[in-house]
Amino acid sequence: MNPTKVLIVGGYGTVGSQIAKILHDRHPTLELLLGGRSAGKPLPFASTRLKPFLLDISKSDPLAHAPDDLALIISSVNDPDDKLLLAAVRRQIPLIDVTRWTERFTRSIDRLKKENMGSPAILASGWMGGTVALLASIHTSSLQDVRIHLHALYSLQDKAGPDSTDYMDRMTIPFTVTTPTGVKEVTPMSDPVPVTFPNGFHTKCYRLDTPDHMTLVKAPNVTAADFRIAFDNKLSTFALVLLVKSRIWDMLGKSTRQKILYNPGAGSPHHVVIQINGRNEHGMNVKRQVEITDPKGQTHLTALGAAIFAQPILRQSENETVTPGVLFPEDLRHLEMSAEDILQFYRSEGVQITIHDETKKSRTV
Repeated sequence: MNPTKVLIVGGYGTVGSQIAKILHDRHPTLELLLGGRSAGKPLPFASTRLKPFLLDISKSDPLAHAPDDLALIISSVNDPDDKLLLAAVRRQIPLIDVTRWTERFTRSIDRLKKENMGSPAILASGWMGGTVALLASIHTSSLQDVRIHLHALYSLQDKAGPDSTDYMDRMTIPFTVTTPTGVKEVTPMSDPVPVTFPNGFHTKCYRLDTPDHMTLVKAPNVTAADFRIAFDNKLSTFALVLLVKSRIWDMLGKSTRQKILYNPGAGSPHHVVIQINGRNEHGMNVKRQVEITDPKGQTHLTALGAAIFAQPILRQSENETVTPGVLFPEDLRHLEMSAEDILQFYRSEGVQITIHDETKKSRTV
């Protein structure tokens, strides 16, 4: 029996190498191809099932020399012109992407509308490879009139790849969010709200444009969604807010902006707080808080996002296939994975997930 082949584009990078290790350890029959532009790089870990594969994402057809029997492609590098995405779709190879920020995200969706899709393209470009949107979706599925507020604590000491700062060029560009009263235009690093994270760190979080607030509101029970961020150094958060509000950020060169935001360290835990407000089936108001901590950091949680979306594709059979078309992180709970399966997946990889519930009768004032 031939091994199942998975191509990880950017497989030598910070996120890609962790995706490879997670899938390698969970699936003993997988052959993992690590895609990169340079030959002779050392493999991130030793295994006979790990193979190098030369690939240049800037080529008109990045998959021109790829094997015909790829079961899945996972992209952990920027695909700015959608060349990899379109090459996979046209070959009907399932693809998972964790790199697109909102502008490229919406443009890619528009492009895919023109394609005859015979395979799934899972656009898991929300925070931490779509993990946060997925867990938010799980914990809102039984509620109505749901408002979701996502908050992330970005560690300045964590590992990171250069693509992690791709959003920096959009820090002064307004974007829209959905509120209970309709769509509203907001600006990055505005509208601070105080949040206490699982490690006890209390700080103000500011708006950031991510695909999460676009995809979460596609659910009929969700009326609002937004995303906010803070650094684990309050002075750094304050400095970024000042630079953005004063428009000095626009005057800085790209290399200077990257130096400010991209200073990866040896590693640090990542913390997320999801605040949910809605009504249960009895009409009672529910206030729910989901607290997430990954001791292995931001890049590990992103890798887990890619890895969990790979599960239904890798286990599909002739009688069970993943629906072709564009899928988002929240769609995973409809793909033969229960909420408990999903939570167990993350917890088995060391992610700590705690849920706090408060239920009150609704009052008419």
